[in-house]
Amino acid sequence: MKRRRFLQTAACCLPMVWSAFAQARETPAAWPFFAFDNGVGRGVWPATKQAETVKNLGYDGIHYNYTNPKDFASKIAACKAAGVPIHAMYVYTFLGKPGAAYDPGVKDAIRMLKGSNTIVMVTLREGKRGQQDSEAAGIVTEIAALAEASGLKVTLYPHAGFYVSNAEEAVRIAKLANRPNVGVTVNLCHELFAGNADRMDEVLKTATPYLNLVSINGASPVPNKGPKAWDTLALGSGTYDVEAFLRKLRDTGYRGPVGHQFFAVQGDDMEKLTHAIQAWKPMKARVLSGAPDDKQAARP
Repeated sequence: MKRRRFLQTAACCLPMVWSAFAQARETPAAWPFFAFDNGVGRGVWPATKQAETVKNLGYDGIHYNYTNPKDFASKIAACKAAGVPIHAMYVYTFLGKPGAAYDPGVKDAIRMLKGSNTIVMVTLREGKRGQQDSEAAGIVTEIAALAEASGLKVTLYPHAGFYVSNAEEAVRIAKLANRPNVGVTVNLCHELFAGNADRMDEVLKTATPYLNLVSINGASPVPNKGPKAWDTLALGSGTYDVEAFLRKLRDTGYRGPVGHQFFAVQGDDMEKLTHAIQAWKPMKARVLSGAPDDKQAARP
């Protein structure tokens, strides 16, 4: 009798157990960490080496600049073979070029990415700052429609000197585009270059409703050059407190992808990649667990 009751109880509980197990498997890990290809032998290493390198080092994926459909197809194939997600595809767009705002091959690349979780990372270049928002929003809306047909999201990627140079400007254009699959990136490197080192709370508050990608790196201010002058370094180097930034990011509730921007980071690519991932793993663990950072722990 006891055995029968046990079996009946177990039979009742199993669906709940399997349901919980399935939900746990379907819950994505917070902050999947990917490498920008400008630190993964861009233009030198074949796509197979790029994919295998980031996988072996422990990255969760890679980013690629769009080049042309044929080249991008080879990158997709190499990443699929290695089991490495392409987290983002970087696309240049240009204001003031009606009918030619971006390479037409971008449409083919977006179709090839159908069914992936790749985010189409859009930059908006040239134009008269703040005076061509309608045109900028039109470009974004067009790309967003293409991305939506492939089940993809779009992020507006701020870049120093471009029409959209920081996250707050990106939010302005995202609001005008008003597409559900359009979000923005908080790009640490370019926020620093915008002079926002001491405004990260404000920047994150504005960006959070639209935030779907973050990029980080190590950094140090350049002495006597003002608040907009920074050296870009591999994570784990520099005097800027990236861990404090990540704690602010955690508190927004953001749990999406985080990429490492390697542009202008000097040194051997393999060494930079290794240094960055070795710094990232314990930093992420401390931040998401709520543990004090090393600097806090050292204080009396």
